[in-house]
Amino acid sequence: MFFSMKFKLAGFLRGLMMISWLIPLTVTALLFKFMMGSNAGIFNQMLMSANLIDNPIGWLSSPEIALWSVIIANIWVGIPFNMLLLSTGLSSLPQDVYESASLDGANWFQKLFYITLPLLRPVIMVVLMLGFIYTFKVFDIVYVMTGVGPINSTEVLSTLAFRYSFTDFQFNLGAATANILFVILLLISLVYLRMIKKDEVI
Repeated sequence: MFFSMKFKLAGFLRGLMMISWLIPLTVTALLFKFMMGSNAGIFNQMLMSANLIDNPIGWLSSPEIALWSVIIANIWVGIPFNMLLLSTGLSSLPQDVYESASLDGANWFQKLFYITLPLLRPVIMVVLMLGFIYTFKVFDIVYVMTGVGPINSTEVLSTLAFRYSFTDFQFNLGAATANILFVILLLISLVYLRMIKKDEVI
C-alpha cells in the first residue's frame, strides 16, 4: 500500500525495490553466502554491534539455522515481485467505492478490511499461489548457499532430484522425485484454478 501511494520518490523507491528481483539468483545466493557464511559476515557483525548476540551465529553451518538462512534469502528475492503484483492490483481498484465509504464515515481500517482486502482477494490468491510454486521448486539459492548441507538439513525436492540424477546417477529415483514435485505443484495449481472459477461464478 505504501508503494502504491503517489509521492515524489515513489517511482525511485519502487525501482530500488525491484533490484533484488532483477539480480540473478546465483549472484543473490553468493551474496547471502558471504554475508552469512563466516564469523566476519555482515549479519553477525551487525547483531554483535547492536549487542543482540555475544557470539557469532553459524547461519550456514548449523543444521538448526541453515534452512532459516535460505528462507531469509528467498524472502528477500520474492518481496519485490509480490510488491509489484499487489501494487498493480491496488491501482486498479475502483476509487468511487472509497469515496462512498468516506462519505459514510468509514475510517482507514474499515476501508482496509471491508473494501481493500475483499476486492484484492484475487490478486492476493495469485501472489500466494505463485509464491508457493516458486518456493516449492527453488533450487539455485539452496544449492549455491549451502550445497544442501549441513547434514542435508536444507535438502528440498528439487535438490534431491538433482542429487539422485547427477551425483548418485540413480536416474530412476531422480525421475520419481521430479514427478512427485510435479504432481504436488499440479494439485496446487488445480486448487488455485478451482478457487478462481468459484470467484468468477460469484
